[in-house]
Amino acid sequence: MAEEGKPKPAFAGLVYGEIVYWGTVIGALIAILGSAYAFASKSNVMEVSHVFSAIWQGKDTASVWMEGIGRMPQGHWYLPKITTGDGLTMFGMAFGIFAVIPGMFASAIAMLRKRDYLFAGLAILAGIISVTACLGLFTLPD
Repeated sequence: MAEEGKPKPAFAGLVYGEIVYWGTVIGALIAILGSAYAFASKSNVMEVSHVFSAIWQGKDTASVWMEGIGRMPQGHWYLPKITTGDGLTMFGMAFGIFAVIPGMFASAIAMLRKRDYLFAGLAILAGIISVTACLGLFTLPD
């Protein structure tokens, strides 16, 4: 039962929140499984010991990758390497981050049903921007 004086959350906010929550939880679980697999197997893009050593030495991301595999990976590098520990870990992180996209579109649908056209349009615009960024079609300049 809701407390008196406490506003009831908007349905669109609940839709967005549930999708993002469960997407993040599933992504985190996949990342944990990937990390455990990375430690337990030798099937990795980079040696786990190298990654941890470089992190503790305070090296930046570019240095870690350059020393580990000789180049910086681009785009969704983990998809063809999803059977490796670090590929599965990165997929889990990407899955959790990606959860905002269906959340935005679903909340936009809920807002359209309530005839809240301004915020529905903004949610659709934010969803489109997020999709283009995830596909690598939109990047920030260096």
